[in-house]
Amino acid sequence: MNSLLRGIAVGVVVWVCGCTSHSGSTSSESGTSSSSSSSTATIIVGTSPYWSSTPALKDLASFPIGMEVSAANDTRSIFVLKDQLPTINKHFNSLVAGVIMKMRYLHPAEKTYYYTDADALADYAAQHAMILHGHTLIWHWDSEIPAWMKNYTGDWESMLNDHVTQICTHFAGRVTSWDVVNEAIDETTTSGFRESMFYNHVGKKYIENAYIAARAADPNAVLYYNEFGMESSAQKLAILLAMLDDFKARSIPLDGVGFQMHTSLYSPKVDTIKAAFKAVADRGFKIRISEMDMQSNIGHASALDLSMANSQHDRYKEIIKAYLEAVPPAQRAGITFWGLVDGESWLNYLDPSYKDWPLLFNDDYSPKPAFYGVAEALAGY
Repeated sequence: MNSLLRGIAVGVVVWVCGCTSHSGSTSSESGTSSSSSSSTATIIVGTSPYWSSTPALKDLASFPIGMEVSAANDTRSIFVLKDQLPTINKHFNSLVAGVIMKMRYLHPAEKTYYYTDADALADYAAQHAMILHGHTLIWHWDSEIPAWMKNYTGDWESMLNDHVTQICTHFAGRVTSWDVVNEAIDETTTSGFRESMFYNHVGKKYIENAYIAARAADPNAVLYYNEFGMESSAQKLAILLAMLDDFKARSIPLDGVGFQMHTSLYSPKVDTIKAAFKAVADRGFKIRISEMDMQSNIGHASALDLSMANSQHDRYKEIIKAYLEAVPPAQRAGITFWGLVDGESWLNYLDPSYKDWPLLFNDDYSPKPAFYGVAEALAGY
């Protein structure tokens, strides 16, 4: 994550939620978290008639409310930028590392594992009564695969199994759950699976192997498959459901599914999102909303305006309500937001000319209308 110049407001609008209705509606592919270099921000502050002071999100839910964070020595690390900690500690009881628990960080050389930074994050989570979700053991993204692995010429199946085993063994009892495999489905291929180097060397068996190895290494960890776009692509959802049915029939130890939910204001319809949640829930799997944010600047506006902020409120609220309605309480594994303040979002690095405001908090840590959309849904308003 890069540096963030926060809190210089060029306009302040106080938004009050209440009787007025604003409609909005989703979907996009995941990326890595980053931070904005913008030196100005339009602050639209959310308030609500339901609370006299800002409620803590984690207190409104019976399941974990999570936050993606930077750690180690990064500019926005929770160990460096400590003015973000009061907001994180108040609202969230689950953490996930943006990058430091991905493959190239934890396994930088064939026989070398590096745990120092992730251990520090695990310690912080434990000290603050937070759970730590591990993200991610196997992911195809080129920049997150260690160089040695790209050039590996040995037994790929054994190597990947050992990779999973070593990491899960190290963090056993400290990492509550794992995204074991991330983004392995590709509905555009004949097989339905992404033709990554893992697939090309092992076949799709590498996916089930990873879950078997993870369960053996840490029997108490909850194991997830994490993916984007199932709520917007019927074909992708069908491939996922077929994999879930197959794994369940063969007792492959997969416990749940992470719906990334990198959404937008306008598509898909909330009924489609709800149906996707329900299709997975009906099979008995746990469901996480695992990387939630919301692309909102569809018209390339120069600043966040009240209309956009109101639409964000409604869209966040309807998606969270869909989750609560479609997923039985015992299968609700939590909701994690992919970043804390707008300026740090990865969406602001897709296009240098493009700005967005996809998260729950302004850059000065004040809650936006979107925050209250989430809070209202969690509280049943």
